[in-house]
Amino acid sequence: MQGSCEQDCTHGSKCEGKCTGNMCVPIEGGAFISESGVPLVAAKIGDGGKIVRVSGKQDTRKFLCELGFVIGAHVSVVNENSGNMILGIKGSRVAMDRAIASKIFFAPV
Repeated sequence: MQGSCEQDCTHGSKCEGKCTGNMCVPIEGGAFISESGVPLVAAKIGDGGKIVRVSGKQDTRKFLCELGFVIGAHVSVVNENSGNMILGIKGSRVAMDRAIASKIFFAPV
């Protein structure tokens, strides 16, 4: 199932990437940028960077997109507690468990 990601988010932005199996890979200038990235669960409190990949099933990617976790957005780890993470994204704080956070990959700043 390859093709352009055309899924609109509730905030009106599109993925601007290419769906490759179960993940969306960002495209810059018509070419794939590095598919590597650091899983968000590996970040420590205060770490952050630009989201480079969001993986998982389509429903999971759509859910994360609606929360603002889109390729190119800046994300940071605000706090961790009992396996849950509080993340800063687009001026808001979102709490999620590590299983969902493991689907988000970022390039540290």
